[in-house]
Amino acid sequence: MKRASVPPFAVLLAASLTACGSIMAGTSHPAEADIRTLDTGSYLTEPLNAHDDDYLPDLTSMPHVAAMRLSDYVLPAYEIDPNLKFGQLPNEISRGLPPDELGNEDDMKPIAERNKLLFGFQTTGFDQKTSIVPSSWPIKTTQHATAISTMVMQFPDSERAAAAAAEFYDADLSANREHNQPVALPKYNTAHAHWRPGTPFLRTTLARGPYVVAFLVSTSEPDLNALTALAEKSYDTQLPVLDQLNPLTDEELFQLPWDPDHLLSRALNPIKVEIPAIGSQALYNLRGIIQYADDLSIAKQRFSAMNADRFAVSDGTIVARTPDSAAAKKIVAEKLTPAPVARDADAPPNVPDSTCVENKRDPNDFDIKRYTCVVAYRQYAGFVTGNQLLDVQQRAAAQYAIFANSR
Repeated sequence: MKRASVPPFAVLLAASLTACGSIMAGTSHPAEADIRTLDTGSYLTEPLNAHDDDYLPDLTSMPHVAAMRLSDYVLPAYEIDPNLKFGQLPNEISRGLPPDELGNEDDMKPIAERNKLLFGFQTTGFDQKTSIVPSSWPIKTTQHATAISTMVMQFPDSERAAAAAAEFYDADLSANREHNQPVALPKYNTAHAHWRPGTPFLRTTLARGPYVVAFLVSTSEPDLNALTALAEKSYDTQLPVLDQLNPLTDEELFQLPWDPDHLLSRALNPIKVEIPAIGSQALYNLRGIIQYADDLSIAKQRFSAMNADRFAVSDGTIVARTPDSAAAKKIVAEKLTPAPVARDADAPPNVPDSTCVENKRDPNDFDIKRYTCVVAYRQYAGFVTGNQLLDVQQRAAAQYAIFANSR
């Protein structure tokens, strides 16, 4: 997408038309709203790169950018089994902080460091609202839930990935040697797997080129055949998708582009933090963004309906890039907000192509804000949230102004 110059204020048009020998006087109309008249409260109305000073991440931030790229190729559990629609917040994986679902951190961390883990991404889903407690061997807070936790990690080369996959397994099995037994996955004879008889969990690792793909799977009952089938199904579904992503060399990792289309810079960012971070200052495709929802089935339905090819997340603001202005306006007209809608709310005054809704919320869920407003501008749609209607209306007005002031 080429950056186009957008006039920040209203442009008045006057025209005269000549037809059949007569002259008709035209009427002046604003081409865009005068953003000086909008109630934006104390929020910024210009993008942070308004003076052609694009933010450039330093080298320490590039693994975060690589993890975002990877997230679009790591399947949420919902895509492996549509019954597993309840998600928990995904995580970035680093050599200094391997996930608990992989095994005991004290055992896993030296292996990740020794084999020079570059970056990774983890996502977990359930068929019920529950969670996994790592413990010495995992347990579930809901006894008969089914779960899949997917962990994909990239190493510098296939040799170190193969070593890491084997060492993760060896260390984990050794830590549980009094109770656990090795398990063969017939369809994947290079996979390493083990389980604890009488428990509904199986852990497995597999090297795939420079990647290690690990799963912690859990079935409703401690059934080894069911656990083996779920692990194989997980690999069946995940590996072909991962094969579509070209691995990064060390050099390519530190040369990844950051926001080349200036999508993130168009998002309202009240705290002015620009450092890339999974979940808070990030860029995603469709698969990447839906993994941050509580109900993945609803999120996939609503985000897919937006017909957007790219999403930016900035301090709670989401910006979607659609094919054209008609698609962006459709998001507003059909109230395609990320969360389910309880009822309509007052739109921000004088902001064109905007709407607000009150979200449908679980009384015990404090993560979802009460209100969402969405504004459309050219091919972009911006979503802002808040617990006070006036505040979210001001955020929406500021988001519209940032769109208008972006180039």
